Amino acid sequence: MAGVPGANDVIGSSKNGISDHENSGSGHSKDVNSISSVSDTEGTEEVLEDDQQSDLRTLAELICFEEVPPKRFENIDYALLGEFSPLFKPSFNEIETECMEVFEKKKMETKKILGNFDGQISLSVEILRCESYFEPSCCGDYLCLSAHFIDENWELNDWVLHFCSISVSGPSDDSLHKYEDWGILRSLKDWGIENKISALTVKNDNCNNELVEFLKTHIQGKMELQLNGKLFCVYCCGEMISVMVQDAFDKIADIVHKVRQVYTFKTDYPMWFLKLLNLQEALKLWSQGNVSYRDVTHSHNVPSPEEWKKVEGVCKIVNSIYEVTIRAFFNTTPLTPNVHLCRLLELRKILAKMSIDSDSFNRTVVEDMLKKFDKYWDDMFLLLAISTALDPRLKLRYIEFVCSEVKDWNGNSQVAVVLGAIHKLFDEYVVRFPLQYNQQFIHLNDHPKEKSDLDCYLEQPVLPHSQGFNALAWWRTASAKYPTLSRMARDFLAIPVSFATLSEAYYTVPKPADEHIVCLKPDLMNALMCTRSWV
Repeated sequence: MAGVPGANDVIGSSKNGISDHENSGSGHSKDVNSISSVSDTEGTEEVLEDDQQSDLRTLAELICFEEVPPKRFENIDYALLGEFSPLFKPSFNEIETECMEVFEKKKMETKKILGNFDGQISLSVEILRCESYFEPSCCGDYLCLSAHFIDENWELNDWVLHFCSISVSGPSDDSLHKYEDWGILRSLKDWGIENKISALTVKNDNCNNELVEFLKTHIQGKMELQLNGKLFCVYCCGEMISVMVQDAFDKIADIVHKVRQVYTFKTDYPMWFLKLLNLQEALKLWSQGNVSYRDVTHSHNVPSPEEWKKVEGVCKIVNSIYEVTIRAFFNTTPLTPNVHLCRLLELRKILAKMSIDSDSFNRTVVEDMLKKFDKYWDDMFLLLAISTALDPRLKLRYIEFVCSEVKDWNGNSQVAVVLGAIHKLFDEYVVRFPLQYNQQFIHLNDHPKEKSDLDCYLEQPVLPHSQGFNALAWWRTASAKYPTLSRMARDFLAIPVSFATLSEAYYTVPKPADEHIVCLKPDLMNALMCTRSWV
């Protein structure tokens, strides 16, 4: 580290000082030499100790804030790294202790931010899984509890609050104790945000549905949930799409087993688009007559031409879904909920068209997909419609369009429900956040008398679509004009509608946990998952 003298430099300097004293003619040269040696040695030790403590803190911050596996720093020569002093040789226990101190310090800062936050916070609970061959003790399920909110600078934050090993098995009548053991309630109380929770995003299965009701009951005792809790539960859009695709593949599972007798899959990684690519390659070889049957002992173990056609049909369906999702749903950064209704409608149109154009087998596959899709659509429509109305390019006009496009819907009735919900929510925000004097002055000058933020916003023409439009940036600018409605927008646009981003969108099993993290002690594991998300 630059600027810190080495031990030899300090000792050499001290010797020069002693020589000067000896040549000064003092009668106490022996005593001075003795005192000086002791003093310089103590000074050297203090410098070295400070230097190593500084190195230890630097290393701990590197581990806590960067994607660096902690075990990498066990039993290495730090001098080779060039960033640390030559004598720096900490034990892993020392590193672990310092990491926990960094975590506690950062946690205090984070807790203060959440405590001062005057909006609502959305939660997500995701179950990750580790299946490590090298670290069998780490194998199991892990819970990741995250908070999602938009801060006063209109930046979207996604912070891990709690990460722990769990058991997802057990009888449903013991679910209360199971969820208490998971520590979610303790974590919310510890963070002091029990009265700020507006929504919970989960995957749609029985375990998570029980968890939703468990948390909903607890949170309702702390605050009044929006629209009597109708918007509290949010199901992951990415997971819904994955389930649809996986069910389609399940319908040809026996045929896929036969395909594997004549074609070796390049990878068995549990992601549905990789399965699609393998089957497409097998189909290509079959259509060219390049599939080898030499190693197959019985003819009934290979796909018939009719079965190949079924595989081809399912791959065509799944590929159409893949093309929509890669372009519309799974970006490198999470999408805000205002765009999901548009993209879901696009996906539904594709499925509806294929249900008409396909043969009987593929039609059955698509119709089953549509049933799952429509169930998700019905469950999530109100939340997504409200979020869509808060997009200045869409507003209620797009809700009217959507309702007219979906068959068997009473469009006018649905639009009225959405508009009524928006007005009810806005009225609650008016009560919760009365305008300050300077805001009232701006408000009176920007809006006609007797008209609210909401009325004026909805009456304005929709904005034209433009490349790279950012809803959060627009609301940041418009917040002075719409002070109350912008608060509502800030809360709604923070709700995660999907866990999935581009790198993790296509899993057909729980997303893998980082085995470099879950092999650590529980406290350190939690600390690293949290701090890395906070920065």
